[in-house]
Amino acid sequence: MKNGDNLDEQLKQNGNGVAAATIARPVATYGEQFADGSSIELIGGVHGENPQLMLWDRLKETIGATVEHHGQLYEPAPINTSVLQALIFPNRCCPHESTREFLAETCKLIANYAGLPEKFASLVGRVTLCSALAEAVSVAPTLEIVGPGIARGNRLMELLRCICWHALPLTGVTPAGLCSLASGARFTYLIGQETVSEKLRKLLDDASRRERKIPFRGRLLDLFGVQVIHSSSLLPGDSSPLRSIQIPTIPTEQELPPLDFDARHRITSEFQAKLLSFRRANLGVARKMQFDASKFTPALRDHARSLAAATPDDLELQAEVFDLLRAEDAEIRADKLIDPSAIAGEAVLVAWHGSPGGIAYVADLAAIAEEMLRRRGEESRIEPAALGKQLKFLGFATERDAKGKKLRLTQAVRDRAQQLVREFGGPEPSNANQVKKES
Repeated sequence: MKNGDNLDEQLKQNGNGVAAATIARPVATYGEQFADGSSIELIGGVHGENPQLMLWDRLKETIGATVEHHGQLYEPAPINTSVLQALIFPNRCCPHESTREFLAETCKLIANYAGLPEKFASLVGRVTLCSALAEAVSVAPTLEIVGPGIARGNRLMELLRCICWHALPLTGVTPAGLCSLASGARFTYLIGQETVSEKLRKLLDDASRRERKIPFRGRLLDLFGVQVIHSSSLLPGDSSPLRSIQIPTIPTEQELPPLDFDARHRITSEFQAKLLSFRRANLGVARKMQFDASKFTPALRDHARSLAAATPDDLELQAEVFDLLRAEDAEIRADKLIDPSAIAGEAVLVAWHGSPGGIAYVADLAAIAEEMLRRRGEESRIEPAALGKQLKFLGFATERDAKGKKLRLTQAVRDRAQQLVREFGGPEPSNANQVKKES
């Protein structure tokens, strides 16, 4: 039967007219990873035509409009023609050498063509590699290109289109527009536009989480994928650290190498072939990787795991993630020093250290919390009623007597307060009695 014939289930009959075999319709796919280590990937079609499939059985490659694995036929899942014209696919596979060498090559490209300093080139390089291993992480990394260097930002976006996995450049994106894209395609979204609405930001946040499916017109969409956002309205510090890794761009007089059509074509062809090899070698390893992110404040742990997954077979490169995110971790911890939940937990610990097993009135806890904020440069009034609600929200059970609401300082209360301080990244008070005395 030729490709393109009607492949609905058909029955072949033997000479007696009895059904002998069934030919099933091919499964439409954007790519498959099998338990035996085989894989199917979309690759660029000949002369820019529709993409084909490449089956790799760990010994040889088979390319075609359909491929067969263990008796099952597969064909490319449909993608709108205009989207196909904008997408980047590899058209072959060639060795990528070691992960360390490939990451170094990636970072060198980024530093050279986008003029980024070493730290930020290293962050972008890891996100680039992670784009090819996105199925292995629970939260796909998001880059936000920020700052006044618009031309530098545009150059970085051009380069990322050449080197990211299934890169799809977009502009004028709305929530409805994003939801119109193919579900489950694992695009790397390169979004460049003047503004990004709050509604779109929330949708992109959902799309960066692998297990979240988005209801749209009676079906569930899988829009999971790495995101890169370049908007002139974004300034450093605008976005929550929970949302993105920020890459600042600053105008300079440094002359960058030309990134014309020939350069883009050469970089794309060479790099995508190596990226496919890297994906084959490391996707299974990344899925099994164990990375201890507990040293990071909770807000950064997903970012850290995603960056570490970009180098799943190199423990030394994974360890470098701690240095790359050190400044961001310190900044978040500083902000957490005045976070209401962290302050509430710390105040309870101060009271417990002063009177373990006793009681603390909410008014006294509010006074302790105010003193903590004052020592951290924050002159804020904490109302006992507001703190009481915060304590209830955090799982502390208060009681009321003639003097007001009180909290019994049990061992369970101490343990809960310590857990909160750890989760919110705040320090456990070491001079608890002194803080209480002065407050």
